[in-house]
Amino acid sequence: MSTERCLPPPSAITGPELLPDTEDRKKTECLALVIAWSAREPHRVGEIALLLPEIPVHILGRDPASASDAAMRMNSINPGSEVTPNGDMLPELDMQGEPVVFFRQRPQALGSAFGPESGSCQLLGDSLSRRQLAIRVGRESLLVRNIGRCRLSVSGQVVREATVRPGDTLYLRNQLLLYCTNRPLIMPALKAYPRDRVPAFGEPDREGMIGESPTIWKLRDRLAACAKTGYHVLVVGESGSGKELAAQAVHHLSVRAHRKLIADNIAAIPPSLAAALLFGNKKNFPNPGMEERAGLLGSANGSSLFLDEIGDMPEEVQPMFLRVTERNGEYFRLGEESKLQRSDFRLIGATNRPEQMRYELKRRFQREIRVPGVNSRKEDIPLLIRHLLKQQAATDDVEASRFIAGGYPRVHPLLVEQLLHHTYKTHVSEIMFLLGQAMAESDHDIILPLGSGIKPETSARVARTEQQRRTSPRPLPTIEEVKRALDEHKGHITRTANSLDISRDQLNRLIRREGLQVPQSRKSERSVPG
Repeated sequence: MSTERCLPPPSAITGPELLPDTEDRKKTECLALVIAWSAREPHRVGEIALLLPEIPVHILGRDPASASDAAMRMNSINPGSEVTPNGDMLPELDMQGEPVVFFRQRPQALGSAFGPESGSCQLLGDSLSRRQLAIRVGRESLLVRNIGRCRLSVSGQVVREATVRPGDTLYLRNQLLLYCTNRPLIMPALKAYPRDRVPAFGEPDREGMIGESPTIWKLRDRLAACAKTGYHVLVVGESGSGKELAAQAVHHLSVRAHRKLIADNIAAIPPSLAAALLFGNKKNFPNPGMEERAGLLGSANGSSLFLDEIGDMPEEVQPMFLRVTERNGEYFRLGEESKLQRSDFRLIGATNRPEQMRYELKRRFQREIRVPGVNSRKEDIPLLIRHLLKQQAATDDVEASRFIAGGYPRVHPLLVEQLLHHTYKTHVSEIMFLLGQAMAESDHDIILPLGSGIKPETSARVARTEQQRRTSPRPLPTIEEVKRALDEHKGHITRTANSLDISRDQLNRLIRREGLQVPQSRKSERSVPG
């Protein structure tokens, strides 16, 4: 199929200056679908489709562009309806729509092609229909209707139609898994992160960080900006979120990168040895035969000193260490109290409990960076799964190697769905633990879903059927909003209801209760007296 029939990626054609001259012009984000798993196209995991609210209906499928032509021909014969493979009649809103385009959204000015050839509206899949899903964009949700032959599940529940919100998953059986999220219309340009360090899409950067979400790109840029300042930096984040990788990035992106990063976990050192480890000692002190040691401070001269869990530094050592930071790196080695030493080091501390740090210690840091956990960037989880499994297989792990085929891990989509819905406490390390558990439970060459170790947390995001959608409590639109929507859609009840994110019945009741006038151009679509 010619790529000219597909829409170019929205980031290539949509900017603030191109948005309609309305309040929507101020909007910088939209709902999006991310490919979390694909049976036929594993290399496309991480690609994203931005669902612009300006487009009434989006069509997802194997070849939605050419299929739209056929649908229009059908509509000319039988206006306003189409028969699905299930024999159901669909309203006219399913007949027209723009193809959903998946592409690799990245920050601006990275040299990536953002033209039509960089995105595709085609999805390979033996069971996918040319027009599989019809998607209507609401204010904070999507109305998704299955119009193809492949069975659809939303967050674990088989549905024909459902309201989808950020955090929900859409699973087309054995073909495709999608994750719903919010994404910016245009990714901001990187201000500090070096262009020569940008990794290939979905691959780890030089520090080993994985991700293509706006959250992880913002972190990369923030790390690069802090690295250039030369200030002491405190890295804050939950256990397993990647604080050590962030600390390495601060060092490797700084002018001190030519020197080795000196690192240690200060909390794991016995208090009796902490002073000697930090400051070093002269020869034969405190015991005869003791080797001379430079200590961490001496070794970090001209480089960076990374102290993990710095908030747990022994109380006896903290006053001595604080004096070093106050005196521009001046200190005495143990047993050499008459000989002043000086170390030109940059301090990088990390802690998961910043609120418990002593004020005197915390104020020594001029910059603080918070490393987000995977709960705030779940669209990166499929990429993390792929990387972790490939990394483990590269270490000659026989168990992990058996699940790699053609360079891509063989993972059951329901396991990916489980991991997407899980709430993490130890983040990346927890993903690795759960993957290991799943591998241990799998007897074949594919990693199967976990049986009892983890359950999708779908109670808060249960897929809503049409009946649920009609009865679910939500704030009703104002009368002015209803009037504007009726005028905008020329009295078309279905389109008006979907744009307001309410059901047809709710809209009809509002019209009758308030005595609203429905535009006469679509009289057949007007409400009937109830």
